[in-house]
Amino acid sequence: MKQEDIQIGGTYLVGLAGNLVPVLITEDHTSGTGWLGKTIKTGKQITIRSAQRIHQAVESDKDASAAKQGKRKPKATANTTNASKRDTGTPRKSAATGGDQVTTGKPMSLINAAAHILAQDDQEPLRCKDIVEKAISQNLWQPGKGLTPAATLSAAMMREIKTKGNDSRFVKAERGLFTIKAKGA
Repeated sequence: MKQEDIQIGGTYLVGLAGNLVPVLITEDHTSGTGWLGKTIKTGKQITIRSAQRIHQAVESDKDASAAKQGKRKPKATANTTNASKRDTGTPRKSAATGGDQVTTGKPMSLINAAAHILAQDDQEPLRCKDIVEKAISQNLWQPGKGLTPAATLSAAMMREIKTKGNDSRFVKAERGLFTIKAKGA
């Protein structure tokens, strides 16, 4: 609204914290810019410093009751009217909890890809850099935004060895080399 359209004693819808609130304008602000008013619902004194916060005049009881709800009406867009519902018919297993890439449609985590690569037949101990390269080349894992996936993988495997102890999937063979734990061990 324009500043000259605002009248003292009038009730207007004012934007406060994302809501439209009906406010009775009681007087001009002492600084000369803006107004003082009371909210209709709570009676709280507020300061309105700009006419841009005032959206429209409340002229009838219908407007006041709609404004008492306090929420702005969402704009109708093509996305909101034709929004597709999410398919929740089949539960999925995540790759981190033992699900596989085929059932979830998501790539494996890097540590699961490392376990898969190291478990391949007659696999010798590998450096984390080599494991990352194989995971990418075999399409088991896709790199994200991280700059040092080999260091992250090394830390994750060391953390698993430390926290799970004998139940860990990995064994540190030598400095910088990891292998999978033998099935009988």
